[in-house]
Amino acid sequence: MISSKIEINPKYDSFSSFIRSIPGIYDNEGELLYDERNKVRRFQKGDMQLVVKRYKKPLPFQRIDYTFFRASKARRAYQYALHLEQLQINTPEAVAYIEIKENGLFSTGYFVSSNCSDQDTRVLRQDDFNKSLADALSGFLAFMHQKGFLHGDLNLSNILFHINEDGRYQFSVIDTNRSKFKNKPSQEECLDNLKRLSHQRELLTYLIKRYAEIRHWDSEYCVSFVLDRLHKFERKRKIIRLLKGKK
Repeated sequence: MISSKIEINPKYDSFSSFIRSIPGIYDNEGELLYDERNKVRRFQKGDMQLVVKRYKKPLPFQRIDYTFFRASKARRAYQYALHLEQLQINTPEAVAYIEIKENGLFSTGYFVSSNCSDQDTRVLRQDDFNKSLADALSGFLAFMHQKGFLHGDLNLSNILFHINEDGRYQFSVIDTNRSKFKNKPSQEECLDNLKRLSHQRELLTYLIKRYAEIRHWDSEYCVSFVLDRLHKFERKRKIIRLLKGKK
């Protein structure tokens, strides 16, 4: 037996018919943007582009977890996007989420959002990186943390930007479903959140120094802390890959 739960942002009620059709048309319609663990497609509806992310079907124990104990990734992505809007942190606007159940257990989740065509900040991965962009990014990271937002997968590919009419960098975040919101995250929590920004030590060091200056924290301590956490993360990941038989 298959059932579904759908929540639609009231602002987008006019797309209700399309949203309800998504599970049936997803594999055959729209423009495929990404196809790895999860799948992302873009659909043109009138003069608006909608992006639909379908999350990988969870393992059996995860299906039980998402059914009885915690919100699915799709629901969290939707709810977090609404919360980020309240915090004045830019992210593609939440349109809807869909949860499909099979035989009473969660099976598949879809998150529908507005489209954002901004480029991501991986353009900083250059030997002679853009210091102006890096400075602005550091300010945005400080702003996020001061608002109590700790991105669950904080890396350069999940931070988008464009230059607005005033000539200033405007940032937004994507892939936020594993994030945390805290009233006042500690210094260590904030710094730990930055450890996966980049594996390029020169770039990461520059970003952390600028971030520390903005927060009025000791930059030498901050850089040392983040680089140490990055080293431990890389070592742990290497061990896991070796255990899985990967190079």
